[in-house]
Amino acid sequence: MESKLRGTFDKIHADADLKERTAEYLRGEIGKRRRTAWMGRQRFAAACACLALLLFVGGFACFTPSAYVDMDVNPSIALSLNRFGFVLEASPYNDDGAAILENMDVRHKSCEQAVELLLTEMLRQGYVKEDGLVSVTIQTENNSAQEKMLGKIRASVDTLLDSHHSTASADVFAVSEEVRDCAHDHNLSPAKYLAITQLQEVDPSASYDRCAEHSISEIKELTQEHCGGHHEEGGGGNGSGEETAGDTKDGYENREEHHDHKEKKEHHE
Repeated sequence: MESKLRGTFDKIHADADLKERTAEYLRGEIGKRRRTAWMGRQRFAAACACLALLLFVGGFACFTPSAYVDMDVNPSIALSLNRFGFVLEASPYNDDGAAILENMDVRHKSCEQAVELLLTEMLRQGYVKEDGLVSVTIQTENNSAQEKMLGKIRASVDTLLDSHHSTASADVFAVSEEVRDCAHDHNLSPAKYLAITQLQEVDPSASYDRCAEHSISEIKELTQEHCGGHHEEGGGGNGSGEETAGDTKDGYENREEHHDHKEKKEHHE
């Protein structure tokens, strides 16, 4: 009987040891799982932080202007681009530019697509004259991107003019930030601003405000006319500074009258 009781108690003791070992094992497993879960939460938090940073940086790059393209045919339009070359905003410099943009939205288009769509509409509405000029300027701090944009826009404009059998020429070039800022101070495209500045060198009476509604082609014609007049005066003129200034001013006003008459005639037609 005693031996049976001892065996029974031994069995109970063995079961208690097993329970203790089992409890230790379970505590260890629970600890491991807690550490694994904590590490998983840390990894998840880090991944969320990285994703948020990428979204913020990507969103900032997508919606921050990093380049500018300005078109001038006489409808004058400014395009701001993000770093990926897509249009963020299109704004007019003059009434003709506003008329072009009134029923056209080029936002989110690539730079080349936007220029092509705008120029197509200008051609359709008859703004691009025979032997006229299509001026496009680019301003960006990224030189490599600038060269690529210049090449693509030149090719796109040339192809479009050829497809419409237009005799107009294209002038596509880069400008500095300083030139664009000065042009914007006068609400002019950089190409027109530079053309007027060149005219002022031979015609001090010319002003940015008075020349604003003239096309770049007309402004350049005025510059050539005044350059020719100065050359003739140097060869055999009377040397009177007052007469030269008067002749220059009269020539400019005659061109203004011609421009107004031309606009009225086209509007009547």
